[in-house]
Amino acid sequence: MAESNTFTGTIASVRDTYQKLTSLDRWAIGVQWACFNKSPFMKAVALEGFGVDAMKSADFFGAATPTGRIIVYDSGKYGIRGAVFATAPNPYFVGRLGTFTPELIEGGDEFAYSWHRLVETTFIPDVDVDDNRAGLIDIKAQKMEGMKQKYVEGFNYAILGHSSAPDYSTMGPRAVYSDLPNLISVTQTRTVGAIPTTNSFWQNGHKAITSIGGGGEMDRPLVLRRSMMKAKNDRLALAETTDDYLFVATQGGHQLYDRLMYADMIRGGRGGAFVRNAKYDSAGIKHHLFDGDPMVWDGGVTVPYTCTAGTECIYGINIPNFFISLRTEENFKVSEWEPPREHDVQKTYVSSIKTRFTPGVISRRPHFVCYNIPACAD
Repeated sequence: MAESNTFTGTIASVRDTYQKLTSLDRWAIGVQWACFNKSPFMKAVALEGFGVDAMKSADFFGAATPTGRIIVYDSGKYGIRGAVFATAPNPYFVGRLGTFTPELIEGGDEFAYSWHRLVETTFIPDVDVDDNRAGLIDIKAQKMEGMKQKYVEGFNYAILGHSSAPDYSTMGPRAVYSDLPNLISVTQTRTVGAIPTTNSFWQNGHKAITSIGGGGEMDRPLVLRRSMMKAKNDRLALAETTDDYLFVATQGGHQLYDRLMYADMIRGGRGGAFVRNAKYDSAGIKHHLFDGDPMVWDGGVTVPYTCTAGTECIYGINIPNFFISLRTEENFKVSEWEPPREHDVQKTYVSSIKTRFTPGVISRRPHFVCYNIPACAD
């Protein structure tokens, strides 16, 4: 039997698929710690979602109380605020882009009841277990660890986006537009969160940066910084935006920005000391600062869809308007090894990890992405 990593989901009217109340089962600490401690971006999410103390160890992490930032526990629903059913302009949506009429398309779990269930399953033939009883390797423990690592990879892809893995089919994050390259997109023609992106109040910012500048003073890419500043300031002019960002970049995008930080450091006479965010330093997360906000890079970051292949990008995530909703009764549930049944043709032990979750945005407008940045030659 082939091991699998798949997404399932549901697309149905909210009128006849009302969600039942959820329980508060304890989620598997080992798996949650692995998921939120594996990659730079997920470490940053965990730091914002659970606090500095939670990042000390798995024990601290398991006992942490959510801060209310990014990580939320609910029934997997979008928390869109404002008069989304209004037929006339509303002051909430008044900002630099002016006044407009919101439009929400009812029905479909893309809005209120969107979720993904990520399942990772592994099998061991019973003969392998029997043959290994006198061995030095605990084959069950080895298989469990391999399944956990593959699951962590899949979870990271589900948030950051991936071109092919895991299997997105018709129900995965890309299919319902909830991974990062869709939530903060360049293409503004899709319905995300059941609100058409033709509505200006539901469009995120995006700015093509086709030249980074550089040259003198040890190659300072000042055009990159000025363009990023313009993109951010455009978002800060909006009513629902606060100056509270987390930036995540491709490796090349982060290295280009590092050139600027290094040149500023030397020119400012700081003797090799980068300016850091105290909270991120305490959690051991490598980062730079852009306009006072932390920037991390993650090997899983992909450029927004429709962008030029081989270029770099930097996403600006407005923390109060970005969330990962974890359905409370299926938070990283681990099914321990189920023994073979007598009527099984091929007798195997089976184990699985399941999580039901939804990445989403409360409002798209505060977020932005700088894209088509020239590929880093470093």
